[in-house]
Amino acid sequence: MKKLWLFFFPLLFLPNFGSSQQTSFGVLEISDWLIVPFIFLLLIAPSAGYRQRISQLIPFLWAFLIWSFFSILTIHFRYDYLDDSLVLIGSCLKLCRLALYVFTTILIARKLTDPIVRLQWMWSLVAALALLSLGLLASTRVNQSLSSSDTIEGYKSYNLMIVSVAILCSYIVGLWIDNTGTRRWRRIAAFVVVCAGCSVVLSSSLTSHGRGGWLAFAAGFGYLFWKRTQAVKTLAILVMLSVISATAYETLPSFKALIDATLSPAGNSNPESVDDGGRVSTWQHEAPKLVDAPLFGSGFFHRGGESGLWSSGSHNFFLQMFLETGLVGGGILIAIVICAWRQACQPLAARNRVGLSTRAALITAIAGGMSGEYFYGGAGILILFAVFAIVGSLPHERLIYAKSGARLQPMRWRLA
Repeated sequence: MKKLWLFFFPLLFLPNFGSSQQTSFGVLEISDWLIVPFIFLLLIAPSAGYRQRISQLIPFLWAFLIWSFFSILTIHFRYDYLDDSLVLIGSCLKLCRLALYVFTTILIARKLTDPIVRLQWMWSLVAALALLSLGLLASTRVNQSLSSSDTIEGYKSYNLMIVSVAILCSYIVGLWIDNTGTRRWRRIAAFVVVCAGCSVVLSSSLTSHGRGGWLAFAAGFGYLFWKRTQAVKTLAILVMLSVISATAYETLPSFKALIDATLSPAGNSNPESVDDGGRVSTWQHEAPKLVDAPLFGSGFFHRGGESGLWSSGSHNFFLQMFLETGLVGGGILIAIVICAWRQACQPLAARNRVGLSTRAALITAIAGGMSGEYFYGGAGILILFAVFAIVGSLPHERLIYAKSGARLQPMRWRLA
């Protein structure tokens, strides 16, 4: 029972397939139902008896949640709604969902008490990636055979799942390059990553393209190649990606059409143009609206209506947080990213061979967040903190000592 949460975690990424529920404030996915029993399993599992590195991140997380809640409360006084109850309830529910998933991921780090559990957690992450890959393929087949609707979609947001797959792939490949984990884990992880890449290619089409995820893939893998240029495994990954891409372009009409439409949306008359999905123009349109509410923002997840913001968002998570929570909330978010990056750069993370992979995953997440608002809660934020969990579970350097005779010797926390 105490380790059942490790087996339950991948189930949070099951496709919806009719189990999603449309409400007045959004769509409830299967993960929103399964997160409650998952938290229960985490609560009964043993926790670490030492201060972990994630404790340095917690004050920033609390500050962001409190400030976001405060920005919601100010909506009533700053905007002229005849009845703002639905706006306030919707924003509060969205913030509560975010808090629930963040709390869950903090609990995960607390449960990674020793190297053995961390190795088991790595298996759980590989299983989650495998389930996401199967879900992408299965949902694609369902949508090809049936008319598209929310009730049959495999996942609420295809683009979000591609970014989640990119984050997990960058993390797992980083571990693989640094020979982290057992030999058996590395073999199976390599196979699952290849399958994940194939599932992304096979599920892509003009309507479900996930190009933000492609950019995230490129950023994360590019960082790995830059830091491990001379590694033989790096060359193997580069060759594998080239073969998969070239084969898919030549054999899959939908993938070929998507690449052509992206690189040359205007046809042969303008071969150098690139279709960015209107991202840059959207940022240029929305960013100046920060001056309308520079301190509090429009209110967390307060879009459309009297807010002045597009209801569809700016398609940039970081810009959107500045717009919705102001300079203070946006600044706290940047501080969270910087703190996480610094934790991944610590010597203890390098000794455990998880520093490179965690930094690659963070870069992937940042690149993915630049193309959409994927971290309000759900799979996006869950995956983001999941790949940080091992680094967050490590103790502070000053605590890593044990008596050995008359001298203090450093304890070993290295993964097998």
